[in-house]
Amino acid sequence: MSSTTSSAMPPTMSTAKVIIVEEENALSRSLQDDLEANDISVACVFSKLDEEASLVFGPDALVIDPKTMRENGSELLDRFSGLRSSMPVILTPNPKDSSDDELAFDAASVVQRLQKPYAVPTLCNLIGRMADVSGHAVNDLDYVCALVETDRLLPNLSVEFQSKQSLDNDKIVGYEALTRVKTRRALNPAIIFSDLVDVAVEVEATLVVVDESIKLATALAKRGRPVPVSFNCSAIMMTYRRFVDALISRLKHADIRPGQLMLEITEESRVVDVDRLAAVCHSLRGHGLGISIDDYGTGLANLDRIAKIPFDELKIDKNIFNACYDGDIPISLLASMLEFCRGRKARSVIEGIETKHHLAQARLLGADFGQGFYWGCAVPPKYFVPGW
Repeated sequence: MSSTTSSAMPPTMSTAKVIIVEEENALSRSLQDDLEANDISVACVFSKLDEEASLVFGPDALVIDPKTMRENGSELLDRFSGLRSSMPVILTPNPKDSSDDELAFDAASVVQRLQKPYAVPTLCNLIGRMADVSGHAVNDLDYVCALVETDRLLPNLSVEFQSKQSLDNDKIVGYEALTRVKTRRALNPAIIFSDLVDVAVEVEATLVVVDESIKLATALAKRGRPVPVSFNCSAIMMTYRRFVDALISRLKHADIRPGQLMLEITEESRVVDVDRLAAVCHSLRGHGLGISIDDYGTGLANLDRIAKIPFDELKIDKNIFNACYDGDIPISLLASMLEFCRGRKARSVIEGIETKHHLAQARLLGADFGQGFYWGCAVPPKYFVPGW
């Protein structure tokens, strides 16, 4: 891990921290999202190998499926309860052929048994009443470090996809890959794709996303729906020969047409020589990869980049769009930027569209595409590719 702290993410505000011992499935994914929406920080243990990271997380309460706990080994509970005396434990009812004695719950306090799927309001109320909140803020950087040190980061990465829509007719015109950590879905993936982790880890994590994006693009093409699939990549990654060579190798072997896979150059704090970046983009376009500039209007995503990089798509950052929507910046500023895109024969995308009023403003601006919660959040590909 890098010792650099200049771009460290701020820790989350102090809140109840809960470890869920469960299987990795749609239920546990939904439960994480629901609890986080109620200001309860969540990390999961899906395997005994996730134990070290969960200890770093420092839970105030445990929600346990005894079957999963038994499969992982009963010593997990001993280690958890060692963090805090009388840590409250919430159980699902045991199968008829087992007993609590096998799990040695004497070191913890079982406060409730709940049927699955959990009633989220009930669970939140229990945690609020029973958990003695430690007062220590969640430090996701330490959590990521623990995952890396135990070789659990890459196995716990998952990739979900959010649709991109035409502003003319709302038809889906593409998908963007978004990275999640299975055991802690609320974790900001920007921590992983930054100078806070070793560059070798960032390379491998980015290639995981590339592989899933190629897989989706191939599946869509085979089903007669060949829309582009994009993945995020930091500009610094494009200056590493190992990554670029691995990407080109994948492009050569992928059974997709040129333009069906797009690379979105993301905004970050690390400075990259723009001329070098442009040269790499030219090379990748020659291998059929589309180029998109993400987060335009923030930080280093400035006029120098769009003047030199051969881009096929420009994405207007949602904060810039919101500032335009709120009247903090003139609409003519964005309109002129979109006109520039048309002159370059590049598509424009407005990010952060969440309401019908946002949609109307994006259409008024004259953008080509839109992306945001108005059309839905990111989901695993199995939800829109049958037989995934």
